[in-house]
Amino acid sequence: MMTEQVSPAESEATNNQGLSRYKGWLVVAVIVLPMLSAYVIFNTGIGMPTSTINKGNLLLPATSIIDIDMLNDEGQKIDLIGSKRLWRMLLVIDRQCNEVCLQQLYLSRQVHIRLGEKAMRVERVLVNAGEAFSDEFKRYLTTEHPRLKTVSVNSQQWQDNFSATSIAQDQLDGSHIYYVDLAGFAMMSYDQSHDGAALLSDIKRLLKYSYDE
Repeated sequence: MMTEQVSPAESEATNNQGLSRYKGWLVVAVIVLPMLSAYVIFNTGIGMPTSTINKGNLLLPATSIIDIDMLNDEGQKIDLIGSKRLWRMLLVIDRQCNEVCLQQLYLSRQVHIRLGEKAMRVERVLVNAGEAFSDEFKRYLTTEHPRLKTVSVNSQQWQDNFSATSIAQDQLDGSHIYYVDLAGFAMMSYDQSHDGAALLSDIKRLLKYSYDE
């Protein structure tokens, strides 16, 4: 019985055809599988990461403070965000700055100092959502926090601005420090459970991966 002989050229051509089909399916898989995985994760939550690299609490959603009316010490309206493209550490109070508030002021100052040469890219801001500061407290801020910027806002407008976020029920007692990005979006918060190392770690990472235009 005679068997059909396949020439080397024909054998190579057959192998090349099989390899081409394999490459074609590989290209399709590379394109389709990530899309399919993303669809499954988005719709089912399966495979969704349960942890994040940041130390602070993410504000959901990140919320702009640009439309909040802010006044300087002379009662004049200012454009806090448009004045300089900086990252900002905000503390918000609507009453007397208590012991917790004072501790958070101190913590934010120490973090700012430890940024070294990068400190010029960050501004600390105390937002007053209550009555005017007493002369005694003003003197304290001038002495202990000379680089701290102070602004005044309407308490109701501030709370309305964050009413749909994860900090909607937050009390304005100076117990929280907020990070605000270059575009004016409050995006992360820190309470008494966060130490200076947590704040410093996050702001260094944010500065590393953000660039001013």
